[in-house]
Amino acid sequence: MLTGAAGFVGRMLLKHWGDRFDLRLADVRDAEPSAHEFVRCDCADFEAMKSACDGIETVVHLAADPSPRAEFYDSLLSRNVIATYNAFQAAHEAGCKRIVFASSINAILGHDDITPVPWEAPIYPINVYGATKCWGEALGRVYSRTHSLSCIMVRLGSPRFEQDGDWDKERPSMGISRRDTAQLFARCIEVGDIDYAVVHGVSNHEHSWLDLEINRKILGYEPEDGTAFPKG
Repeated sequence: MLTGAAGFVGRMLLKHWGDRFDLRLADVRDAEPSAHEFVRCDCADFEAMKSACDGIETVVHLAADPSPRAEFYDSLLSRNVIATYNAFQAAHEAGCKRIVFASSINAILGHDDITPVPWEAPIYPINVYGATKCWGEALGRVYSRTHSLSCIMVRLGSPRFEQDGDWDKERPSMGISRRDTAQLFARCIEVGDIDYAVVHGVSNHEHSWLDLEINRKILGYEPEDGTAFPKG
């Protein structure tokens, strides 16, 4: 199941995946027409979320307010804190095998003195949005250990990198292209036994701000784009 299916990343994944997966799409908004099943679901409503998880093997939880400037009580509390808890708890109660959580580089953005940042670096958010992503990563630890739910946390960079765009290979980058985003999440769904993992969502850059070694080791993720490659 793909939550937040009508959002920017959700639409991107659907476009690149095509019929690769048998999906249930969930969102409070209408998703783009497709052959996949669609359920209208507010992830902040636990019963709705639990119903949406019924019969699902893997939950890819994208639904959230993606803005680092979002207000806590107006949005982040319901959309990033309560909804994220509901996703983990509903997946557990529904008997799902895995949850892939869309975390963010904002969970570690304070590490401006380490390049590249390794996956095991301590969480270091510099905004409340980033702190809500740390909450999701911590929930992954809880549900992996306590409930044996396979949990993969994807610290997603900016998913708007364009290979033919305006970029400087000498500058550290945290962007990820559309096809690399699709490959990364697909690998998270298809990989074998994993209890808990944190992976970085960036393309292959000449000076990457995030380390990709863990991605390659456990997922076999090999980016096709990035500043390490020629433009175009």
